[in-house]
Amino acid sequence: MKPLSHDKREIIMAAMSRGESPSDIALWVGVSRASVYNIFNLHKATNGISPKPYSGRRSCLAHGQLDEIRRAVENENDITLDELIERLGLPIKKSRLSVILIEQGFSFKKRRSIQKGSCAMMSRKNGRAGRKARKNLTRTA
Repeated sequence: MKPLSHDKREIIMAAMSRGESPSDIALWVGVSRASVYNIFNLHKATNGISPKPYSGRRSCLAHGQLDEIRRAVENENDITLDELIERLGLPIKKSRLSVILIEQGFSFKKRRSIQKGSCAMMSRKNGRAGRKARKNLTRTA
């Protein structure tokens, strides 16, 4: 989640210095009450309102490896995740590779052919299975 903008942080601190309640400030600015308290406590601790630096984990893949993954999938579109990890020697798990491919716009979903036959009845989303139900029409004079 992105940190609050500097403008909103200034508005929150100005309202807190005026003595308004955190609930009213949160409602007015459009943030949670906990966010108001967090910004106020950050100001008390550091005497500033700038957000903390992002401390997320670094990617274990180099930028060149992302390009290799994309090229490998484009060249051979039926490659499995296991084969891709083995061929390119990637230091990641299948679940992470799946997320990376989805982020790059690739899809895993394949259409499966449905056998046509007399015994296989298709059902509509909110209807009966089988033939289309006929309405009984009556004439009114």
